[in-house]
Amino acid sequence: MLGLDHYAPFLLSAFGITLVVLVGYVLYLRSRLMGARRRAASVGGSEDHSGRNVSAAAPRVTTAQAASSANGPSTA
Repeated sequence: MLGLDHYAPFLLSAFGITLVVLVGYVLYLRSRLMGARRRAASVGGSEDHSGRNVSAAAPRVTTAQAASSANGPSTA
């Protein structure tokens, strides 16, 4: 009637690929959610020293004047 015998391999492969992509995406989201839950649980409890914890960047050395000398040079 609609020629599904002709399109059956295409439809099966398209649905199969879609299913694989959706399952992979669900597993990815589950992994992200579990990580967020672990991080949220470790904030209140003991400190978790994972490799993802980074310290603040070191201050940069600049050639700009300090804020205390913004009023101009002293005449002393």
